[in-house]
Amino acid sequence: MSIKSSQTLVSEALKIVKTISPNEALKLSNENLCNLIDIRDVRELQKEGRVENSKHMPRGMLEFWLDPNSPYSKEIDP
Repeated sequence: MSIKSSQTLVSEALKIVKTISPNEALKLSNENLCNLIDIRDVRELQKEGRVENSKHMPRGMLEFWLDPNSPYSKEIDP
């Protein structure tokens, strides 16, 4: 079994994940059509501040917190 490189994984993900601009994200958020998730480390948030109206979920915990079957699952407020 071969291990895929990070470039290959990102390339594959970009084929199926839609990327939007910050302005599009702001518009969707303002219209309550999406949830913004700030995945930066807590130290970055303390230094730089948090994305307005976002939920904080550290990147390393994202899948665990979002999975309702995970023992680490967290309730997401609308």
